Amino acid sequence: MRNAGSVSYAVFSGNDKYFLRVIKPAFLDTAVIGADVQAFLQNQGFPVPPVIFTKDNLPYVRMDNGLFILYEFVEGSESNPEQDAEAIGALIGKLHNMMKEYTGELIKRDKHFFIGRYIDILRRKQYPKVDEFLIYGNVLWNKVRDLPRGYCHGDMYDGNIHKTPDGKFYMLDFDTSCEGFPMYDPTLICNKTHYFDFDERGYEKSKGILSRFLPEYLKYNALSQKEINAFYDLIALYHFALQATVIENYGLDCIDNAFLDRQLDWLYRWREQCEKTRDING
Repeated sequence: MRNAGSVSYAVFSGNDKYFLRVIKPAFLDTAVIGADVQAFLQNQGFPVPPVIFTKDNLPYVRMDNGLFILYEFVEGSESNPEQDAEAIGALIGKLHNMMKEYTGELIKRDKHFFIGRYIDILRRKQYPKVDEFLIYGNVLWNKVRDLPRGYCHGDMYDGNIHKTPDGKFYMLDFDTSCEGFPMYDPTLICNKTHYFDFDERGYEKSKGILSRFLPEYLKYNALSQKEINAFYDLIALYHFALQATVIENYGLDCIDNAFLDRQLDWLYRWREQCEKTRDING
């Protein structure tokens, strides 16, 4: 299994099976924070794949060619929020509540991370409609900038919640842990819009999952109505942040102007649908 920042392996020792992640040197800083967060959660009894600690009681081995983290192997597959929205809501609510006790330093994510990186990339690509993205991004940021801040996993998609054959849930991959918008995590896991091709049905599908997710989440951690209402704006914000990360990892040439045009169209159509639905519902 591979992704932009790491390579993963199944490792065997006799009859024992382990999971090894090798994080590339460029991602060391965030990986060290992620390993520390996971070790904290493991010690608190939160369901994460157990890390195998070194003789020096560290959750990783640091070498010139990367960071090595060894986990006990947990059988299972990625979660399905459409099936398990309630259980996932409880899991993330517990995570956010437990992380209030974490005393380590987290990276603070601000406007540059969510909006500015993408604008900078579009300028470097000399994309002719960069000003349209800039205007959209500024309006969007003004809507969310005053949301409460706190712990945010930052990459809360289906594959980072692992479901075992006996129905237990484990949370994975804390490399993107940050101080950001806690509501961003529920947004990502409940977001069932199609990222590349706009489909109006994604709005109601996402709304439906959120409505099942929230009651269980709120048993463990509070969210203001303002945070909950920001769900649809945070989906748009996700498009800015994710696209910037993808291009940073794969290079400016991994997308062309036609792709960017489609992304801009997606954002316009999403905003139009959100405004239309809000007007209908008062």
